[in-house]
Amino acid sequence: MNKNIITVNINHLGIKIIALCVYTPSNDKVDLEKDQFYEKLNETLINVGTREIILLGDFNGHTGTKVNNQAVGLYGETRLNDNGESLVDLCESRNLKITNGYFKHKMIHKYTWEQNTRKLKSIIRLHYC
Repeated sequence: MNKNIITVNINHLGIKIIALCVYTPSNDKVDLEKDQFYEKLNETLINVGTREIILLGDFNGHTGTKVNNQAVGLYGETRLNDNGESLVDLCESRNLKITNGYFKHKMIHKYTWEQNTRKLKSIIRLHYC
């Protein structure tokens, strides 16, 4: 049981699917708290087994872009932070994909949060793995 991870079992047309809905501690939290969260998430993924997995939620991370990477595509946000690195590492180790970066978007549609006074932009979408 973890307050940041919800597990939903779905049986659709005989296919067993598990959706993990997560809320990752923010990037400014202490490393221990974030590490414990990712350990629990990895443990949950191990316990799920080989079913179809949908991992979604607010990961409070920026995953960057990579060429020829199994987890990250070319078209995501260019910034990378600690939470983003942890998410990429997890997805690479579990053979999951962060699908936000696999599809090219027009710049007007790419960023969903903007703070003009500080010239900040971010992609606030759910990451699906």
